[in-house]
Amino acid sequence: MARRPQTDEQWNAKRSHIIAAAIKVFAQRGFHATKMEHIAEAARIGKGTIYEYFSTKDELFLAVYDYWMDSYEAAMQRAADEHAGDPLATADALIETAIAFYEEHAEYAPILLEFWAHALRSDDPHFLERIQQMKRTLGQIGATVARQLVKKGAFAPVDVESFAHLELGISDGIFLHWVLDGQRYSLHDAYRFRQAVIGAGLMRPMLRKLLGAKVSKRLRSGYLSPPSSKRSR
Repeated sequence: MARRPQTDEQWNAKRSHIIAAAIKVFAQRGFHATKMEHIAEAARIGKGTIYEYFSTKDELFLAVYDYWMDSYEAAMQRAADEHAGDPLATADALIETAIAFYEEHAEYAPILLEFWAHALRSDDPHFLERIQQMKRTLGQIGATVARQLVKKGAFAPVDVESFAHLELGISDGIFLHWVLDGQRYSLHDAYRFRQAVIGAGLMRPMLRKLLGAKVSKRLRSGYLSPPSSKRSR
């Protein structure tokens, strides 16, 4: 059993410190090339200290993903709770929360991508289970908002679970393309363009009357121009 510091607060602080160091090392070296001594050096602690908190490199890698996803899920749930009863405001808040998360972690995109690949290859089911748990949590939030939009007559009838599941895939894809494209355009504009495309297909007359002009403008302008060019229009 790992030797614990004097208090839970100390334990959690040291564990978080190790995770923060691991994030930087994994991003620089990749999961397979990273050794525990590399992380220990980055954290300025002894290699043995890491094993007091994480028994294997896989466990530490999973902890990094947990650290991010716990924060992301909590932020998305807060956004949904703060705008409960107003699905349009909730949808906007969820998009802004997703954009903020992806922009904040852009330099660590290799870790996210490597985690997905590792989850598919690893014999440890916990990796894939953690991804699936995240998808279920966000899917439930998205389905709830879509259901409310349909109920209010803002969206055409749609299978909300399928819609939410597809939305998650589109969201991940936008982030991946943005990273591979060198972040040369605004991630915010890309997400808003996606919202306009989806909205154009699902909006009922009531919502189209309210947002139609704004959606049409966004569809025409796209998002591939550099942010500075868009601001000058």
